[in-house]
Parts: sequence; structure tokens; C-alpha cells
Amino acid sequence: MKDKIYIKSPSKINLCLEVLAKNNNELHEIISVTLNLHLADELLIERHDTFEIVSNIDLPMEENIIYYAYELFKKEYGNFGAKVNLIKNIPIDSGLGGGSSNASNFLKGICSLWGIEQDDKWLYETGEKLGSDVNLFFTPGFNLLTGTGAKSKKIDISINGAVLIFHNKDKIKNKTKLAYDLLTSDVFTDGKYCDQLIKQINNRSLLLESIECYNVFENYMNKLYPGILEIKENLEQQTGYDLHLSGSGPSLFCLINDKEKAMKIYNTVDSRIFGKLLTFPLESK
Repeated sequence: MKDKIYIKSPSKINLCLEVLAKNNNELHEIISVTLNLHLADELLIERHDTFEIVSNIDLPMEENIIYYAYELFKKEYGNFGAKVNLIKNIPIDSGLGGGSSNASNFLKGICSLWGIEQDDKWLYETGEKLGSDVNLFFTPGFNLLTGTGAKSKKIDISINGAVLIFHNKDKIKNKTKLAYDLLTSDVFTDGKYCDQLIKQINNRSLLLESIECYNVFENYMNKLYPGILEIKENLEQQTGYDLHLSGSGPSLFCLINDKEKAMKIYNTVDSRIFGKLLTFPLESK
């Protein structure tokens, strides 16, 4: 068995995100197509007598989703300790899935560290308990999310190009709940936007710039993030590309086929109060 294990914990963007309805539990049923990116947090998991998390961010351990993942792991497999060294490179609460990715990759990592045979059924059931998006990080690349976002199905295709991300440095507490609370039934759709994208993928006719993105939360962007529409318009003028919201935001992204062109735009664009990141699609495995 290993004494420690190093894992990259990738980000994601939502290429398409629709809300279909509310279920009997008053939870929103969604359909979404996601793409994992090379932009990643870093996890170094070491064997330890107890459990602790050391990180470059100021967050109490009990508020970190990795802690909740460990509690579920411990309940299933026993009191195997670990010291988790977490380096956050993905902006926090940004719609890029950093926390969900950390939980997913921690679960795989601690099982590997202690020589516990990976049980896919348990991993996916645990991912559903931890929340939306967790399960998509078990299968890097493209994924189709359904249900409340916890059910994930891998889409077997790879794509080249670059993704330019603009992220708000200000954090909004409970922003995902606030976003879903704003939804009204008139913005519910029937999955047609995701279906259209899936058809493109199945025909193997997919280029990043050909993807027609859709995100239901773009209907409420300015309510959630006052002033973001003005920033979005300015960035679109500078880049020459449409910008799209990822998840419930506030991160915006554009899709560029040519990596060299993307690099030139990244180096010249003035992102104002937003931070900027250049990354690339993560290959399917």
C-alpha cells in the first residue's frame, strides 16, 4: 500500500443547463451537459492516525465537503485516518465545481491509499448523498447530468480547443440556493437544448465554437450578480466571443477552437474586476 497519493481535482463547465420541473420533494429536476477542464485543485492524501485537512484557503474543516465525504467513508469502511493537503486553484463558489470535484477525488484517493477495492456502486451512492455534480467527476470528459444533478452518465468523446474563464472574486453566501429560489415555471424547458447538443456529439460533428450553450440561470444573472451584464457585454466586445454562465455562476466562459488565438486574447483582454483563467478540455478516460 502507498503512504501518500497525489491527485489533480479538475473543474467543469456547464455547456447546457436546463431545469425541467420541481419534483414531489420540491427539488428541481435538471438536465445538463458538462465538460471537465484541466484547471484543477490539487490533493495530496497521506496516511495518518486521525483526519485533518490543511489548505491554502481559510475554511473550517467541518465546512469543507471533503470532511463530509470522509465521514461517509468512515461509516462504510472504518476509522482509516488521512491528512489531506488541499491546494485550491479553482475559484471558490464560482460555478466551476471545485468542491464537488474535491469530494469525488478524495473518495477515490482514500480508497486507493488504504488498498480498499473501489466499489463503483458505493461511490455513486455516496456522491448522490454529497450533492449535485459530485458523480460527474468520477468519469472525466463530457457527462450528462439528470435528476437533481446527482445522476451522471459519461459521454464518450474528446474535443480540442481552449476555454477562457472570467470569474468574480467576490463570494456570495448560499448563491446556489438563491439562484434556484428565483426560478419560476415559465423558464422550465423540456430538455431540447441538451438534446440538440447530444445529437451534435453523437454525429461526431463537434467543435467547441459550434456548441450552442444554454443556461437557465442567465435569465436571472443581473438579479444574482448586479452589474454582471455590463461586464459580460464588455468582455464579449473585447474577445469577439459570446460568454456563457457556468452552473449558477458567477463564472463566465467562452469557447475557442484555436489555442494560440485563445492565448492572445487571454494576454490582451482587460477583465476589469473579474479574474481570468485560460484552460483546456480534459481528455476522456
